[in-house]
Amino acid sequence: MLVDFVHHNTEKIIFGRGAEDGVAAEVAACGGTRVLLHFDAGGFILPLIARIRACLEAEGIEVFELGGVVPNPKLSLMKEGCELVRAHDIDFVLAVGGGSTMDSAKYIACGTYYDGDIWNHPGFAPIASRVLPHGVVVTMPGTGSDVSTAAVWRDDTVDPERKTCVFAREMRFDFAIIDPELTFTLPPFQTAAGCFDIMSHAMEDYFCVPDDAEFILSAYEGVINQVMVGVKQALANPSDYTARANICRVAYVPLDDSLSSGVARGYCVHNLEKPMTGTFHRTHGEMLAILFPSWMRYCMHMNLPLFTRLAVRCFGAKMDYAHPEATVEEGVANLERFIADIGLPTRLSQVGIGEDSFGPMADLAIEQSVNDYIGRGIKLYRDDIVKVYELAR
Repeated sequence: MLVDFVHHNTEKIIFGRGAEDGVAAEVAACGGTRVLLHFDAGGFILPLIARIRACLEAEGIEVFELGGVVPNPKLSLMKEGCELVRAHDIDFVLAVGGGSTMDSAKYIACGTYYDGDIWNHPGFAPIASRVLPHGVVVTMPGTGSDVSTAAVWRDDTVDPERKTCVFAREMRFDFAIIDPELTFTLPPFQTAAGCFDIMSHAMEDYFCVPDDAEFILSAYEGVINQVMVGVKQALANPSDYTARANICRVAYVPLDDSLSSGVARGYCVHNLEKPMTGTFHRTHGEMLAILFPSWMRYCMHMNLPLFTRLAVRCFGAKMDYAHPEATVEEGVANLERFIADIGLPTRLSQVGIGEDSFGPMADLAIEQSVNDYIGRGIKLYRDDIVKVYELAR
């Protein structure tokens, strides 16, 4: 049965060709006069940053820059951003980039005037301190941070490093500008990793959907199937606007709450992945691609009918009514081939992660959970987590 919910989302989404040309008007509408332009570390983004800066300055908006965001955004850089905001009385934070830049910008916008450190903010509680208006120009779809209440951060000031995920309604951007043409120049690896991240959001929620909500299951299947088609089209022809636009559009379906409202969500594979990326600094979508097939193999008996349905409807398995486990295994094998075909690894050994780390990573996964397990629709305890890692080695 659907759980009770309140859906309140005032975020504005501006989607389409050249949408970023209107960024100054959107910033001004939010009261921005002194803007922190926050962006990725890669040099490829600098021409876009120059163009956006020119748009802002042409409207009389003063611009300050802070680049250098890397995958799994670093707490040290976010704190530098907070100091910059206070020093220059900045009144708007504009992220330009992918999920890591978005999450870093959320820390700065919501944490600069936070009483304490927003890293420790209790989940889903309102942020009572001053929050700066903040917007984003999306250059890489995948994480869904552009439409979500969540942010994932890495504390690079401790050893071993830690990651956390914080939720608060105030972390939603005031606007998100999504121009599919800005994704044309994404490297193939980033395109593939981002697309698998989109799929993973749908697959995580898939196993939390209540029994009487068939329309939600079907919608998640539609997201997965669209991405599997679109990513191959985009990799074959990076300037295929239709493919890129479809990817950008479905990227935020699982995370903007319009579909997941009423679902008691609780991600499992993301929490398997979180200690791995925090420790080994691998790309989020890449690690999800490694872990999802092994998670499916280990967990299939916890909800065999639903794993079977997913294998048939999304991963091309033929239904074997006498041996449903074989159906799931065929689907998982097909998924692994798809992952390899789009250029992502399928084993932990391919990215230099060995068995000696499995126990410590499982300990971290449990430590970062509010329970002694991770997940909701499918729950994994410490020993289960180790076994999934072993299957993925």
